[in-house]
Amino acid sequence: MPILKKRQIEILSQLNNQELEKYVAALPIKPDELEELFFYIRSRFKNQLCDHTSKLTMQYLIDNRLPFPKIISWLNENGGYCDCKILENIETEWNKAFGNS
Repeated sequence: MPILKKRQIEILSQLNNQELEKYVAALPIKPDELEELFFYIRSRFKNQLCDHTSKLTMQYLIDNRLPFPKIISWLNENGGYCDCKILENIETEWNKAFGNS
């Protein structure tokens, strides 16, 4: 039976400043780009519901020429396996650690 990896994003609020800086430096996306991704997805949901894909995320990453395989992998590992789960699981924990953007 495989060992389930605990989502890294859930530990953010427990890290001290030095650990938090190290964690953020190791992310596959810059913090401001991640926050822009959250905003991008939220703004698109005003006109449509989640289709349980990462279509909006992929579009943002492609439009901004970001390394989407690496970022999508990190998002998936942290519970963001579709656009609405990125907001629900990742943005929520991000905001707990850094405050609302």
